[in-house]
Order: sequence, then C-alpha cells, then structure tokens
Amino acid sequence: MIDVKGYIEKKEKNLVTLIKAGNNYAVASQKFDPDSGDRLPDEVIGVNMKELLERKQVLTDELADIDSFISDCDALGEEKI
Repeated sequence: MIDVKGYIEKKEKNLVTLIKAGNNYAVASQKFDPDSGDRLPDEVIGVNMKELLERKQVLTDELADIDSFISDCDALGEEKI
C-alpha cells in the first residue's frame, strides 16, 4: 500500500502527481540524488483504491474509539496533579 503520509505537503510542492489510466491510479514522486541534487527518474507506485478505502475505514473506526474513550475520561472529570 502507498504511504499517503505527507501527501498534501508534497502535492503543494509539486513533488507528487496523481495519474489515472483507465480505472487505475498511480502516484509519480519526484526523486533527487542526495549527493548532487540532480533529478532522478520519477518513482511511480500503483494505488489500490480498495486498500485505501479499507485503511480509511480502519482509521475511522479507531478514531471513533479514541473519541469515545476521551469522552468517557472527560465524564469522570480531570484530576489535578
């Protein structure tokens, strides 16, 4: 699965490009040589939309659990240390 962390920032800096070919998606990421700074060929990674949607659901469910836990803690009141 593609690592989408930092996607927004990379997109704003034009370091990634989303590509659609038919019903498929891919992300092309710019790469640079760490020593010279020269641009290297883009790294292209296929995107599996089903995997992305499944991962989103897992994170959404986890966030709901965290929100519920925080709410229950708040209901008990904050302890002073």
